[in-house]
Amino acid sequence: MLMSDFAEKMESYLDMTPTQIINSIVADNDLSKDWSMFYHTLTDKFSNVGLGAKNLLPHIATHLGLDDEGLQDLVDDFGGVPELLEEFGTDAGDSIDYCLYDAFHPLSIAEDIVTARQLFMERFSNMSKLEKKWYTAVVINQKRNGAGDNVTKKSLQKKYLIPSGDFKTALKFNNLNIIIDEVCQGNGVGELLVPEPGSYVKPQLAKTAKNLVGTFYADVKYDGIRAQFHRDENGHVCIFNRKGVDITEKFADLDVESWGEQYDEFILDGEIVPVNEQGDVLEFKEIMPRIHGKTPEVRNRVAVKAIIFDILTFNKQDTYSFGYGNRLDTIRMHFPNVNITDTEIVNGEEEIRAAYDKAIKAGYEGLVLKGANQVYEPGKRSWLKHKPALVDLDCEIMDATMGSGKRAGLYGSYLIGVRIDGQLTPVGSVGTGFTDLDLEMVHEYHDDNPVTIMEVHADIVTQDQDGNIGLRFPRFIRLRTDKDVPSEFKSVKELIG
Repeated sequence: MLMSDFAEKMESYLDMTPTQIINSIVADNDLSKDWSMFYHTLTDKFSNVGLGAKNLLPHIATHLGLDDEGLQDLVDDFGGVPELLEEFGTDAGDSIDYCLYDAFHPLSIAEDIVTARQLFMERFSNMSKLEKKWYTAVVINQKRNGAGDNVTKKSLQKKYLIPSGDFKTALKFNNLNIIIDEVCQGNGVGELLVPEPGSYVKPQLAKTAKNLVGTFYADVKYDGIRAQFHRDENGHVCIFNRKGVDITEKFADLDVESWGEQYDEFILDGEIVPVNEQGDVLEFKEIMPRIHGKTPEVRNRVAVKAIIFDILTFNKQDTYSFGYGNRLDTIRMHFPNVNITDTEIVNGEEEIRAAYDKAIKAGYEGLVLKGANQVYEPGKRSWLKHKPALVDLDCEIMDATMGSGKRAGLYGSYLIGVRIDGQLTPVGSVGTGFTDLDLEMVHEYHDDNPVTIMEVHADIVTQDQDGNIGLRFPRFIRLRTDKDVPSEFKSVKELIG
């Protein structure tokens, strides 16, 4: 398939419903088309290198001869970068009609964002106006024509006559892009119905416990990064976060290669947490340099450790079908050197609450309750979590930071505090939950008033080893113009509850 044909097809989808798009794809029997690459372009995540509008926009603007000043406002006015290209894009003087593979494949395998951006601009510069629009739309995931993951899945299953149950099972254990390659090569999904090291598996999740009846393994709930640890029979290691993004490079010091015996292959599930020199777990915020740090030097300022609480496969044995108690025994037997979750067997509400109180006093978030015979169910919320109730607080703004991008010219985030024993004490920063109108209103009010109170919503109130108080994920609710003092507490204990 040529880029020109692809661009016209994507443009035509703008006038179709998702069902019509699916039917159009299924009815197209042109065997000369690169169906594998075509399907990859339809997905919501084309590659892992992180090319986005922010990375590409300055380079696209230079190509178009647009001034950087006010560029983002221009993009916002038109509704996105592809829409901007529709207005200001131009045909290349001597355009190249790339085949789909040559246009997209080099980007999909690029090892870093600089290389990917260079490859993108080389091809972009040689395309027609319509091709530029849809090439960009795919790469930055701004297609907005209804052709996304759902269309990809439904049309792929229908076109290649894959039984619904098998397709759903394959999705549990594999990235959609892996399924596309196997199916389009004529292999079906037979080899994808079990977990395979190197292929991300949707994690089992937890829902809030509505009652505390029964016998459970009560795992402490760590405040870290949910992670899957993969090692194949060749010793190759991958670490995936909860969304399936490869974060191996950021946590190379965990030395997953050394876990187990030399030729063991496995998929382990767990949490990555920040720790101090003594190995004690720190607050979640301490791990942020590991996530956002640009260099190993910045990332490695914070030590981390992995806490393992589950195993999905071991040496080609599908342990996910074991009960939870047996899965824990498997980890203890074969991985004596890893950190295994702190857990205990509890029966009934009284024992659960006692375990919960102990976990909270030790600085954990709460408990995750798992049945002894409960199998691992990828993608399902079938574990139970027991944690403190959400918190609403009236807080005083202590400081403000100017925003950027859409928030330029306005305060983008606020340092907030509450009064503990008569003293205003910082509890964190809030920069989410605002509408555009909220941002303007709070900015104006804060500039005109010596005291500004805002109501915030948070998951939990925490206190670290140094006595610092923090709110977990605070979100703005509303401006309290009716109050001139924040929430007041006699002690930290009263605040934490």
